[in-house]
Amino acid sequence: MSPHQQWKKFADLDMITCKPGYLLLQKNNGNPSCVMPSTYLKLVDRGYGHHNQQFLEKHPEMMNNLKDAIASNKNMMFHWHEMMQTDSTLVSNTMADWVSQMHGNLDLLKNMLGPMTSDPELREKMIQIMKNHSHMEIMMKQNSKWMDSVHDSMMGSGMGQGMHHSQCAWCPDYDEHSISHSMNSDKIDSHFMGFSNSDRMMDMMHHMWINPEMVQDMHTMMLEDPSHMAMMSNQLMEPILNAVMDDPMLRDQMMELMLEHQDFMNTIRHDNPESEN
Repeated sequence: MSPHQQWKKFADLDMITCKPGYLLLQKNNGNPSCVMPSTYLKLVDRGYGHHNQQFLEKHPEMMNNLKDAIASNKNMMFHWHEMMQTDSTLVSNTMADWVSQMHGNLDLLKNMLGPMTSDPELREKMIQIMKNHSHMEIMMKQNSKWMDSVHDSMMGSGMGQGMHHSQCAWCPDYDEHSISHSMNSDKIDSHFMGFSNSDRMMDMMHHMWINPEMVQDMHTMMLEDPSHMAMMSNQLMEPILNAVMDDPMLRDQMMELMLEHQDFMNTIRHDNPESEN
């Protein structure tokens, strides 16, 4: 039966079901409708229906579909990350949980580092954070494989000659410089470009935000999705990387992954005659 037929028969919202992948939205006139998650966001934004948090919490599959839709929206996630930045306890707890998960599944570490090492601007920012982490810097400088690789000629066609000594991240006279990722230029007064009513979108997100279990589910979903980690890296790279580098095992794994990433190593590699001694 259609949602309207179910509504006429049961007159109980909790009794209405939708096809897998769809969400139930109660329109302003009271009638229920089954819509795709992206459509759900648009209709709530335009005031054609109401976000019913209690109903969705009773239907985990629908709630998961909604969380997927929110996590896939760049502008909504920008706001989510900003909310995280104002809650140091939440960030600390989230990073601790992520470290624990990465100990059990190193592919999650790849999800985290992949977007950072693959983006030229994020790579530069990443190098600065690594250099400022005392344990990481000491470990790098004491590792002959790393230092030899840093001072080798640059690899890959079209890369030109090696970098100058003054641009080496692991040498004393490294020139520090600030990085401004392109996402910063997109920051405007409203983080909800594409939505007509940011208050409704914020209200929906805040309903989720006050539920600790739901926040944890969202953050686990983020860690499992490299495309989301790419969105998150610019705003929260420092606490993310520091949590990894504070852990000896993950720090070692991080170094191995960077050594295997040619573009990342080419960012810091340069010719140095002393490397032969």
